[in-house]
Amino acid sequence: MRTKLLILLALVAGFALGQAAVEPYQVSVNGNASKIKVGHDQDSLILPLALPVTTDREEWTVVVLRDDKDHKLDVKMSSIKRKVRGDTDCYYCSATGKCAQDSPAGSGLNVSGASEYYCNGTGVCTHCGGTKKL
Repeated sequence: MRTKLLILLALVAGFALGQAAVEPYQVSVNGNASKIKVGHDQDSLILPLALPVTTDREEWTVVVLRDDKDHKLDVKMSSIKRKVRGDTDCYYCSATGKCAQDSPAGSGLNVSGASEYYCNGTGVCTHCGGTKKL
């Protein structure tokens, strides 16, 4: 019985060490470092992204570049705007360019210290892209 318990303990410890050895991916969204935690599912990565929808129709282009060697994900997100940017101050971030849902604003974190999902953990307002203008 003791031998079985030791073998089971060795297997569990080996599995835990193998999981700890998996290096986390560094994520950047539109060139801004993000605090998003990437999930794993067999050979796939799970990347939770938030897309703000402010009108009855939103069109987004999302491109993800995966670099397994350096454990990096580079995400390019862009909204197809109907009007010309630069006319109006961004009222979502009060024209600061920082994510208003962060605590503190622009930190990429929520009140509990976890990655904030409204702005994908970047701290940059997704509505104006940090430009302070809609």
